[in-house]
Amino acid sequence: MIPMMIVLALLGDVYDDIPVTRNPDPNYVAGTYEEWLEQQPDYQPFSARTIMGSDGAEFLLIFEDGLSDSLDTGVLEQWTTDIASQGLSWEVVEVTYSTPEDLKDYLTDKYNDGLEGAVLVGNLPVAWVMLENSFRDNEHFPCDYFLMDLDGTWEDLWVGYPSSGVPGTDGKYDTFSGSLDPEIYIGRIKVDNLSSLGDPIEMLNDYIERNHVWRMNGGPDPLTALCYVDDDWIPWANNYQSAMQQVYSNTILVSDMYETNGTDYLENRLPDAYVWISPFVHSGPRTHYWDQGPTTTWDEIVPANPQAHFYNLFACSNARFTTSRCMGAVYAFCTSTGLASVGSTKTGSMLQFTQFYYPMGQGASIGEAYMDWWEYIATNGLSSDEKSWHLGMALLGDPTLLPAMHMLGIEDDESGEIDAPSELVIAQNPCQSQLILTYTEAEQGTVELYDTSGRLVASGTLEDSSCTMSVSSIRTGFYVVRVTAAGISTQASVIILK
Repeated sequence: MIPMMIVLALLGDVYDDIPVTRNPDPNYVAGTYEEWLEQQPDYQPFSARTIMGSDGAEFLLIFEDGLSDSLDTGVLEQWTTDIASQGLSWEVVEVTYSTPEDLKDYLTDKYNDGLEGAVLVGNLPVAWVMLENSFRDNEHFPCDYFLMDLDGTWEDLWVGYPSSGVPGTDGKYDTFSGSLDPEIYIGRIKVDNLSSLGDPIEMLNDYIERNHVWRMNGGPDPLTALCYVDDDWIPWANNYQSAMQQVYSNTILVSDMYETNGTDYLENRLPDAYVWISPFVHSGPRTHYWDQGPTTTWDEIVPANPQAHFYNLFACSNARFTTSRCMGAVYAFCTSTGLASVGSTKTGSMLQFTQFYYPMGQGASIGEAYMDWWEYIATNGLSSDEKSWHLGMALLGDPTLLPAMHMLGIEDDESGEIDAPSELVIAQNPCQSQLILTYTEAEQGTVELYDTSGRLVASGTLEDSSCTMSVSSIRTGFYVVRVTAAGISTQASVIILK
């Protein structure tokens, strides 16, 4: 059973009461759009040149102009062969450094020809957003979701400094309307601002080679993940672990307030054989601030020799890729095993975790799962909370990677069960008006249905080893059903359709 304190903490709206991950350094000042722009090349007229592949591809590898020539012989060919082995058609292009709007127009044209996703490799255009009603007043940040939402209306209407009262002159989007759900998924591989950790071209070559090795060999058996929850989020820790178990059933939870600290994380957790690590910790772009101390900084990561391949960083601005040596990029591109990280470029992080993890457990790529998560978040537009929490989210790495790999053997069987233990049988999954289940291990017990935030949305009683529960008033999405009998709980994933 879930402890009562956790159940109570999860009642109400998913955004209520959950402490936002933030940068506790009182002297921290985020790099501004204007400062970033000063360091960038001048915008050029947009042009795209095909290096390999052909039009109409499902996946694009978009390189900074001239960058693909710097790769070692055969590296790009191996990468595209690996992508094709997943059934994706591909095209490799190089583009000039034009405006983010030009790049978006290009992606829109490709989407109309069948594009599903893309990876941006090198120093490529970045859109910036300013949120007036955010966790920080007038918070501004790089936003890759701009390139995923191809048909929404993004506008610059802010009339404060430095626009001198003229809308549309500060260069940052601040007003969003229309259809705001994603059309494609985007990953970014940016290594030019990591030069203090090595030669960026060597990093890129090494990254693509690691990418290939993962596709060939996967991770250590059994695949084990780490859910490492610092003090402020302990009440939700079991639910975070439960979401991660949709991909890795062997997910280790560490959430004791005296156990989560910088020394334990750096010396014991990073070097251990976890395939996925999710730290929940107050952070800045280059630092984790553990409540019990000490801090973990960007320059300590590589010497710790991390073994993880994937990271979901519930860590404020840890994926702010415009900041040199941001930790999301260090994890993914500078370590000997890193492949991808998901995190935010601003205050805030991911929530609704099951919407992200469940598709990967069913064999989806990390990019497809990331897009599924965004589709859920943006179903009815973007509320103020959703924009403040999530609009800075970014995927750093190759989005076609499969974190679960085929070796997990998770697939639908003939009975229609999805990711369920053999003793727990769910009829008609996905279900619509009714959730019907049988549990062969007990005749009586309790049945509880939780949404992706861990909130209890429905409950019933197990009688004669079966339960029928109405779900007609519950919105479409992924859920977890938990059966508890004789003090033992068993759970399974459920999809509800309206």
